[in-house]
Amino acid sequence: MAQARTGTLALLFVSLPVVLGAIVYGPFILDLLLHRRPPSRFLIPSGYTGWVRVDYGISSAPPLPREGKYLLVRLASHGTLRTSSGLPDGWGHDQFFYVSGDQRKALSNAGWCKGGMIWDEITGKDERASSFLKFFVGTEDQFRMEKDPSGKSHSPCG
Repeated sequence: MAQARTGTLALLFVSLPVVLGAIVYGPFILDLLLHRRPPSRFLIPSGYTGWVRVDYGISSAPPLPREGKYLLVRLASHGTLRTSSGLPDGWGHDQFFYVSGDQRKALSNAGWCKGGMIWDEITGKDERASSFLKFFVGTEDQFRMEKDPSGKSHSPCG
C-alpha cells in the first residue's frame, strides 16, 4: 500500500509541472502553429542604412513574387517598396540580405549586443497604404543614434 502511494505521489510530482506548463505555454505554442505565414525574404540595396518601408495593398502596384517558400521583397535604392499584396499576418522566419547584382550577404536580426542589423519592426495603417511594415537597417550604434540623437541612451553592451 505504501509503495502504491509513493508511486502515485511520484507521478503527481512529475505530471503537475507538465500540466501547468501546458496551461501556461499551450496557448502561445498553439498560436505559433496556427498563425504561421509564408516568410519574407527582404533584398536591401548593398550598404543601405536607414528606415525601410513596405506599403501593402496598393492596387496599382505589382504583387510580391515568390522565391521558393519566401515572398520576395526587393527594395528600391531608397529603401521602399509598394505592392498590391496584403501584409502577411502571423509568424514567419523572415530573411534579410544586402544585395549587389547577383550577390547576397545575409544580415543578422539577432538582438542587442549580438551584431544585429535589423531593428524596430513596426506594422500599421495610414493614409499612404492599407498597411505598412517599417524597420531600421544599420548597426546597433546607428540605430541608437537614430532613436536618440543626443546619445544619452545607455548601451547594455559596453
